[in-house]
Amino acid sequence: MELRQLKYFVTLAEELHFGRAADRVGIAQPALSQQIRQLEQELGGALFIRTKRSVSLTAAGSLFYEEARNLLHHADRAVDKVRSAFSGMIGELRIGFVESATWDILPQVISAYRQTYSEVQITPCHLHSSSQIEALLDGTLSIGITGIPVNEPLLMSYSIRSEPFWVALPPEHPLGNRHTVHIGELSRESFITTNREVGKVYYDTMIQVCMEAGFSPAIVQTADEMHTLLSLVSSGLGIALIHESARHLRTDLAYKPVLGVSQSAYRMSFVWKKDHISPLLRGFLDTMQKLYPQQDHSFGKK
Repeated sequence: MELRQLKYFVTLAEELHFGRAADRVGIAQPALSQQIRQLEQELGGALFIRTKRSVSLTAAGSLFYEEARNLLHHADRAVDKVRSAFSGMIGELRIGFVESATWDILPQVISAYRQTYSEVQITPCHLHSSSQIEALLDGTLSIGITGIPVNEPLLMSYSIRSEPFWVALPPEHPLGNRHTVHIGELSRESFITTNREVGKVYYDTMIQVCMEAGFSPAIVQTADEMHTLLSLVSSGLGIALIHESARHLRTDLAYKPVLGVSQSAYRMSFVWKKDHISPLLRGFLDTMQKLYPQQDHSFGKK
C-alpha cells in the first residue's frame, strides 16, 4: 500500500465519481480504477459499490476512509515538520551564556530571534566561558556567549563588545569624588576579585594590568559571581576592578574609569562550532548579525 493509493481512495470517497476524482489527482480514469482495484485486492474486500449510475462507499470503505484521511494528515504533518527542520524553523537551540550576558545581550537576541523562529525551543544554559567552550566542542551547546577571547581552532567567534576596566569603590571611599582613577593609585588598596577557577582570563588580565603598573594587588576576598563581588565591595572589604557594564548592577557604589591600562577587561563574543552550522543555528546567526552588524564575518559560508 502506497500513500498515493490512499490519496486516490480518499479523493474518490469524497467525489464518489471516477471522472471527477481522476481530474483532481491528475491521472486518467482507467489508471484510477486500476489503483483502487489493487488497493481492494490488498485489503481483501470491496471499498466501493459501483453501478452504472453511482459510486458509494461500503461499510468497510467508510471505516477505511476515516483512517486513510488520518494517515494522510499525519504524513503531511511529518513532511511539514521535516521541511521546517531543514529551514531552521523548529528544533532545540541550546544557548550558553555568562552572567553579564543576562544584562542586555541574551534578552535582546532571544527576543529578536523568536519574532521569526517562534516554534524553536530555546534552552538557556548559564555556564562560565571555559565550560561553554567544552560544551561547544562536545556538542551539548549550539552556541555560546562568552566573555573571553577564544583561540580554539574548531570554534568560530564573533566579537560584539570590548569593555575597558573600571574600578568599583565603596560609597565613602576617598577616590569616590574623582572623575577618573589611574591604575597606579590603587597600589595600596585591598582587592576583591572573581575566583580564577571561574574566570581565568579575566583574573589573569587583572593581575597583569596591576603588575604593569608596578604593584601586585593585595587580594583579600574572592567571589564566584559579579553580584557577590559588588556586594562585598559595598560592605567595605575592598575595591574591585570590573568591566564597564558591571557598574549597572548596583547603584550604591562609586564607579570610575581606570586610566593607564592598555588592555580591555572583557570581550563579549558569540562562539559556535565552525563545521556544525545547522539550519537552526544559521537562523540564529542571521538574527545575531542583524542585531550586532560587522562587515568582516562570514559565519563560515562557502
